[in-house]
Amino acid sequence: MIWKTLIVRVVDSCDGNCYGCLWRRSSAGGFALPLAAVSNVVSKIRDFIFNEAVILCPNPLRNPKILDIISVISKVSKRIYLFMPMSFIGRMRDRRILENIDELVMVTTTPEDFKVNEGNLKVILSQGFTNLALYIAVGSHSINMENILSLVSKGREYGLRIRIGEIPYSATLTLDIKPIFAKKGYSVGFSYGTLYGYMASMAFIGNYPITILAKPLTGECRKLFIDPYGRVSKCPLQSSYVKVENVTSDVLRSLIFSECPIRCRRFELIPKIEISLLTPDGKEIPSEILSLLEVISHVNSLRAACSIMGFPPSTYIEKIKKIEKDLGIKLLISKKGGREKGVTV
Repeated sequence: MIWKTLIVRVVDSCDGNCYGCLWRRSSAGGFALPLAAVSNVVSKIRDFIFNEAVILCPNPLRNPKILDIISVISKVSKRIYLFMPMSFIGRMRDRRILENIDELVMVTTTPEDFKVNEGNLKVILSQGFTNLALYIAVGSHSINMENILSLVSKGREYGLRIRIGEIPYSATLTLDIKPIFAKKGYSVGFSYGTLYGYMASMAFIGNYPITILAKPLTGECRKLFIDPYGRVSKCPLQSSYVKVENVTSDVLRSLIFSECPIRCRRFELIPKIEISLLTPDGKEIPSEILSLLEVISHVNSLRAACSIMGFPPSTYIEKIKKIEKDLGIKLLISKKGGREKGVTV
């Protein structure tokens, strides 16, 4: 099944020092995401579960309800990652926040930034919290390998998980880092999955594993973004959004299952893996039908699922009927309406 990511930005401005970050230059007034807005969105998602939730910096600790927001998000997310500029980690005073997230992701751009905040890192580690990642954010203006290798060395000293990628969700340009590492002679693997909503690849620097992140290259992207005003969209990079008062369950599911509207300007050829099911006697359920069944399981409607996937309903009804006939089993069970709304499961 395709990885699903919930992204939440809890405040609309930043006093962090991550060079090149779009939000660092924000002139917004420090508006904080209302807890009621998050609860409203989560209540309309119903039984939908995300593989991960990403709470983006800027400084989420400004929001006095951050612990409550984490609690609400955890109802629909298997894992929660809290992003924070490394310069802010000294403000992490509430141990309960650390206890209720799966990973604290410290974003930094320079070795100097790391060095200045090294003491605060030791304080967090001394509290017994080891689920820490160092996110080395690379601006599209330049790629300084000396800085990157210095930060990797520092992170390695403390046993941190190391990620290297663009400044999180701040530019539409795809930054292709993998070829640079490969040319330097480092071992770089193919993309293996998704992390923080990005396409993840493993590389090794001095036998130490690091994760290289890049934007997804296909339209099969399952994301939902909640901005500080409670509005929702597919992605933080979109300029269009759905206002709070117009948020419904159907709208949310349509956003999640829609194709990514952000087209990458660069791309790499990667293996495309499609999973199908094969019975012992050679009968097959194709990958596109499996994807359709996944969406049906969430929206409880064959026609709605076809609409979301962009499939002609009549064609796929016939395809499913043929597969059911070949297999001798029912893939879908329809319940007619009446007092209750009709559903397909």
